[in-house]
Amino acid sequence: MTLETTWLDPINLAVTALLFLIGLLCLLTQRRVIKQVIGIKIMLQAVTLNLISAGYQSGNMHLAETMVISALVAETIVIAIALALIVNIYRRDPTGDIDKLDRLKG
Repeated sequence: MTLETTWLDPINLAVTALLFLIGLLCLLTQRRVIKQVIGIKIMLQAVTLNLISAGYQSGNMHLAETMVISALVAETIVIAIALALIVNIYRRDPTGDIDKLDRLKG
C-alpha cells in the first residue's frame, strides 16, 4: 500500500457515505416519484463506488470488478422497472405526487 492510497481511503469512504446520504435524503423527502428514483440511483452509485474502493484497498480487484458488474446489472433492472412504473403513474396522475397514489387501487 502506498502513501497515496492511505490518505485517499478515508476520503473515498466519506464521499461514498455522503453520496448514499444524499440519495437517502432525496428518497425520503421528495414527493414526486421521478425524484425518488433519482435518489435510489444516487444510492446505488454510492454502493458501486464503495465496492470499487473496497476492492482496491483489499488488493482483490478481480472480485471487486465481478461484484460491480453484478451490481450494475441489478441496478439496471431496478431502474428499468421503476421507470416503467413511473410511466404508468404519470398516465394516471400527471403530477406524479406519491400521496395521490392511493387512487390507483384496483
